Amino acid sequence: MTISGIKVLYVEDEPAIAELLRSGLDLFGIDVSPIYGNAEDAFEKIVSGQPPMSECKMLVFDIRLPGMTGMELAEKLRAAKEHRPILIVSAYQPPARTHLEKLDAHFMPKPFDFAGIVSKIQELVN
Repeated sequence: MTISGIKVLYVEDEPAIAELLRSGLDLFGIDVSPIYGNAEDAFEKIVSGQPPMSECKMLVFDIRLPGMTGMELAEKLRAAKEHRPILIVSAYQPPARTHLEKLDAHFMPKPFDFAGIVSKIQELVN
């Protein structure tokens, strides 16, 4: 099952985990790029709307990040009228479903089940 042409932005402060997701999804034709190590840098780039941001179909954030969390980043982006699908990932407790619904965001646990994350990306992007 390969799907091509989907570009995903990822915010993850652990380089090894970011690379794992990038290389794993690459096998399915999903381009995980750009990758940011913190939410503040990602926020500035996302709201700029410049390439490569304009080509990203989906945003994936780790929940635990230095400084602003992935959930706080999602809140700020929704307040700034960001409409793309947001997937929150974490090895820790998932956020409350009501909080995710309020942000029109989705959750997936780590470690990643690649078949699961690929089908979730397909579902959210299509």
